[in-house]
Amino acid sequence: MRVLLERTAVVILAALVALYAGDVYRYRAAHGTAFDSVEVKQFLAVPLKNGKDELDYTGSAQVPCVRAVFPWAGDDPCWWVRWHADNWTKI
Repeated sequence: MRVLLERTAVVILAALVALYAGDVYRYRAAHGTAFDSVEVKQFLAVPLKNGKDELDYTGSAQVPCVRAVFPWAGDDPCWWVRWHADNWTKI
């Protein structure tokens, strides 16, 4: 049983390394077309005296992202930014 778990862990680790290496290759092969931007809605949560929050829409902004599986150059992947398209700021 232990040998099976060790082999499974090695296979999963090898698959993650291969995914990361493929993402690096794809990122470098893209030469600038790997970057994009996504529109994100921004909201402000202001606390009220009764303990509830007032939610105010403050507009939208273009957020830079990278077309990859993992974050690159300080930018989040576009799939992550699209999944979190609402930005909440609590005061």
